[in-house]
Amino acid sequence: MPGRLQQQKEGKKQSLLAAANDLFLEKGVAKTSIDDIVKRAQVAKGTFYLYFKDKGELQQALVLRISTRVLNEAYEAVRGRRTGDFIEDLLLFIDHIIEQFKRDKLTLRLLERNFSWPVVARQLSQGTDPLWQDLMEILQASPLAAHRIVEMCGSICYSSIIEQKPDTIDNMKPVLYDIIRRALA
Repeated sequence: MPGRLQQQKEGKKQSLLAAANDLFLEKGVAKTSIDDIVKRAQVAKGTFYLYFKDKGELQQALVLRISTRVLNEAYEAVRGRRTGDFIEDLLLFIDHIIEQFKRDKLTLRLLERNFSWPVVARQLSQGTDPLWQDLMEILQASPLAAHRIVEMCGSICYSSIIEQKPDTIDNMKPVLYDIIRRALA
């Protein structure tokens, strides 16, 4: 019985996250209320507070969920295309993420500039593949550079894809990649 109860609890939490994701994409975070979320998830309002203290905490959980998905998809996409050069492999990885955000601007809007180092570090620390391990080792050896690279990528993606500032993402990629190469060289 405890296994089934745990599955039901997890199902409710996932329903809340899915409802929030849909509503945040449809209406935006600011215009979505907790009442909207629980109604869409078909759970009682009290159930919301069993999992999240407020809408901000739910948004953080959703950002983590989306960021993890984006990282895993990028990793899977580039896993078979490795060059053997760490920096070039990292750039393939980043390029896949950028292209994914170009195709899915709504998700990028939802993430805003929250695709950040803590999310990336958490995901990398769970990876067992050599690329994940190499990436984590190098980025941990230079945490300030790693933090800045991830934050810069997230910020440039948002600014260039959503706002087209300071230029389009396609025009910003060579600049971004050059900065990354120099930071990790």
